[in-house]
This record gives sequence, C-alpha cells and structure tokens, in this order.
Amino acid sequence: MANKQRTLILETMETMLEFQLRGVRQALGREEDAQNDVARPRSRKRKSLVVVCAEILTERQGAVHVDELVEILRDEYGRVTDRDSLSSALAKKSKQGILVRRIAPATFEAIE
Repeated sequence: MANKQRTLILETMETMLEFQLRGVRQALGREEDAQNDVARPRSRKRKSLVVVCAEILTERQGAVHVDELVEILRDEYGRVTDRDSLSSALAKKSKQGILVRRIAPATFEAIE
C-alpha cells in the first residue's frame, strides 16, 4: 500500500513539473517547443471510482456502506473521494440499473 501511495505522489509531481516546464517554454517565447511537448504515454488508463467500487463490491460479494467504500478506496487504492459524491454517483448507476444496486440508504451491492 505504501508503494502505491509513493507511486501516486511521484506521478503527480511528474505531471506538475511537465506543466511548469511547458509554462516556462511559453514565457521564453518558445511556443513551438511548448506545443511539441509530447505527453508521456500512460501504461494504463485510470479506472473511474464507480468502476473500482463495482469491483470492490464484486470481490466482497455483499453489500457495503459508502463510508466503508471511501475507506477501502483510500487505504487500498490510494484514491481519495468525497462520501457524498461517491454516494451520488453510485445512486445514479443504481437507478440506471448499471453495475450496482442500492439495498439500503447509502449501501450498495454489485449486480450479478
């Protein structure tokens, strides 16, 4: 888990430095250098929080409260989210009948 957090921090720092370098090149009048910067290819696409939650719910094979999902996302995946936002996103998917089902207030399970 600590390694995931370290990787997340380092990737964030790398992205910030790339934007700073682009800004410096623009300030120096090297517009073509700034525009020709090629973003480094990502080895994987980042999954949405809803998709990750659906995977967690599938693994747990049962209902999980949003508060517990927020803790799991933070502790095991290094993803920080607002409880209300996550609950709203999951409720929306539940109403659409996609990925999750609401079985109690703020409590969801995976659709099989």
